[in-house]
Amino acid sequence: MCGIAGIFSRLPHDCATICAMSRILRHRGPDDEGYIAISTRDGASMSLGGVDSQVSFPSILDFNESVDLFLAHRRLSVIDLSPAGHQPMSSADGKIWIVFNGEIYNYRELRSELRSRGHIFRTETDTEVVIAAYVEWGEGCLDRFDGMWAFVLYDSSRNVLFGSRDRFGVKPLYYVFDRERFAFASEIKALLSIPGVSSRARGTAVYDYVAFGVDFWSDGTTFWSSVFELPPAHAFVWKIGDAFFKPYRYYALPFEDEWQAFDYRRAEEHVRNVRECTIEAVGRHLMADVPVGSCLSGGIDSSSIVGVIRFLLEKDSISQVGERLKTFTACYPGRDIDESSWARLMADHVNASRHTTEPTGEALIRDLEDLVYTQDCPFGSTSIYAQYRVMKCARETGVTVLLDGQGGDELFTGYAPYYAAFFREMLRRGSWEDLRREWKAFSSAPLRRSSLVKMLLRDALAGKMPTKVKISLFRVLRPSVGYLIKGFASQHAQGGIERRFLRNETPSLNGMLQRLMCSSSLPALLRYEDRNSMRFSIESRTPFADDRRLVETVFAIPASYKIHEGYSKWLLREAMKDFLPGAIYARTDKIGFATPETAWLVQNQKDLAPYLDALPGEVFETKRLRADWSGLAASFSSSSISPLWRYLNLAIWWKKFNVSDVVA
Repeated sequence: MCGIAGIFSRLPHDCATICAMSRILRHRGPDDEGYIAISTRDGASMSLGGVDSQVSFPSILDFNESVDLFLAHRRLSVIDLSPAGHQPMSSADGKIWIVFNGEIYNYRELRSELRSRGHIFRTETDTEVVIAAYVEWGEGCLDRFDGMWAFVLYDSSRNVLFGSRDRFGVKPLYYVFDRERFAFASEIKALLSIPGVSSRARGTAVYDYVAFGVDFWSDGTTFWSSVFELPPAHAFVWKIGDAFFKPYRYYALPFEDEWQAFDYRRAEEHVRNVRECTIEAVGRHLMADVPVGSCLSGGIDSSSIVGVIRFLLEKDSISQVGERLKTFTACYPGRDIDESSWARLMADHVNASRHTTEPTGEALIRDLEDLVYTQDCPFGSTSIYAQYRVMKCARETGVTVLLDGQGGDELFTGYAPYYAAFFREMLRRGSWEDLRREWKAFSSAPLRRSSLVKMLLRDALAGKMPTKVKISLFRVLRPSVGYLIKGFASQHAQGGIERRFLRNETPSLNGMLQRLMCSSSLPALLRYEDRNSMRFSIESRTPFADDRRLVETVFAIPASYKIHEGYSKWLLREAMKDFLPGAIYARTDKIGFATPETAWLVQNQKDLAPYLDALPGEVFETKRLRADWSGLAASFSSSSISPLWRYLNLAIWWKKFNVSDVVA
């Protein structure tokens, strides 16, 4: 796991910019530092080193030759810890240079195939396999990779930069470009350090966030007007000669959209396949030359991963895991949201070594500015802080790689709204026997029948409601938008509400899962996880979010098997039944990565209020919000305080990143 950056510019520039970008990304890779300076006019290149370099090269601080392309790499050593893994790495003939972030889990199989085709390897790294795969198959190499990645390579024979991001967005890649300049980096903050890059916020993003809590856009736009995100499953080509930039999608997740009445014999086959794929996926994600542990909330996703690791340990020793797996849990003693008893039950079941962290409101105040800076962009709730603390705990314990259950909810139906899509589909398909069974067994679901009926009615009404009525109703139901300047709110309301309602129109359960997996929920969650883990130089791995075989196997199963007899995640429950304590297997409540957010914000409202002054008056009614703050916090004490959190988060973000102003 690493940090990557690069900049091409036709305008005169020196190495100070790439050094600043690399320095900002140091937390992503403190083990090594490397640069390549390239003149794309004649193909000349020079490897350079920095303060943290583990390989001897001339210092970039002394470099003053005229070049137009720099690539930079920050390394977190995980596989092949030797200096042979230093990056930027080149092909044997020096025609291709790459900076790579991530892990290719099938790199050993690919290396064997490429050797049979005549390729010679100098290292044990997956990075070298990526180079050889590109040489062999060109841009088609992407279909060969299984794993998580973001990379950019320079191909001197074509005079192009070619970059790619993994299928589901585990590893990040951002860029800025115009006809004179193209730059990329693993985090937005590195791009903002480039002279001339605008620090203006995008007005549509600010409105979507305040009104709906949206902080991810599948079209690649971000909170910043000048910075774009390469979406998951996308690649790009930057043709240096004519400054032509072409992003394109290289993969689309297939899914079964035909309904099939539940059949118990077929169900057994599906469960066997999910079990086999899950065991294989977890095993591949344990591959490392450094200590490996696992997150453990006590929910079915993380418990399944821990259970499979124990199963694999019983078959063979895994040196990077050790005799006892280390697990990491966020705890809130005495609170309803505390899941530590479930995590303890699972840890004891597999004889794991338990490590816990107890986030508090006081600690949140202390870490808040660093948390916002770490994330690059505003985010939905303080649940991100719980994850931040878990990653910090893992680092303090000496673990470098941490497995996590992220993606399990999107893959196996872990959220309450999935039930509305499930029942809506049974009604539309006329699957009356399935409908009768599921309604009768609904007591096993994580929500009440009345809640389901409300969701179905709301979705039905939303599709027929005129836009003007939607806007009026929204303003009544979401009074928090009242602290936006009326002109700004009116400018964005109609488009925002249409985007929000259209996003909820999904014809099938598998279609809804596919959308959330690829272009909505999961990419945002993976961004939070990447920033939190890399803040503490942890490589976070997510078997449910990036293992192609497992994901495609589950999406090839008809929706009728995703929820059964009221139980969410039915396929995963049955597949992992032998690895879980009975109480966790049968668990139906859904807490998620919750925090006592309301209590934290209410108790610390006086310390938090001054942050609001950073909000710009041309967008927010800052004075009125500041005057109402205490009363608003108190009024939200018994319900969700998320709308107020969003104002606070925006204010801190504005301050930490010196956001200049807002553009439409």
